[in-house]
Amino acid sequence: MTLYLHAQIRDKAARKWGSPEAYRVQLVEFSTEALSWFLENLGRLKQLDPAQFERLVADRLERMGLRVHMVGNVFRMDGGVDMVAYPKPERCAVPFLLAIQAKHHRTERKTGSMDVQRFLGAIRTSRPQFHIGMIVTNTAFTANAAWCGANDSVMMRLRDLQHLRRWLQNDFLNEAEWSEMPAKVELAPGISVPIPRP
Repeated sequence: MTLYLHAQIRDKAARKWGSPEAYRVQLVEFSTEALSWFLENLGRLKQLDPAQFERLVADRLERMGLRVHMVGNVFRMDGGVDMVAYPKPERCAVPFLLAIQAKHHRTERKTGSMDVQRFLGAIRTSRPQFHIGMIVTNTAFTANAAWCGANDSVMMRLRDLQHLRRWLQNDFLNEAEWSEMPAKVELAPGISVPIPRP
């Protein structure tokens, strides 16, 4: 029976992904109770270890409709990318690749501009296949970090504790998520296209 099931999995993998190689399914889920517990006191996010924080971020991105792949152990060299995400193929006609870095702090320390610059450098130079990058922190970003992210808004999204609060409430279509998007795009003098908000 075990060999039969293994053969079935290999056949399904070959049909779905083009390779019969074994694949690993990982269920990452935080219960409603756990999310409510964090919402009662967001400071509790500091009690997570870095790996748990990465799993929480991955869980929230999955709930947004993305497929998320963890790169590996938190303490392993990963080139600055903790997770790779892309839209679920059945829900998106225009795919993109998103590189995510999770910055977990046990104190009130803010994520600084050097963190943003290093991540930008990592996904630009050594990983040009990424279309966008995102840093998620459980605290906030320094003013310089926010400036670095804003001045590279085509490539970078910064998400802090306030974004996490909404994500824990399953509020993913908030105008704050669209804050980097302009209200309109001017294509030529007198010709502009409005960008509606959710």
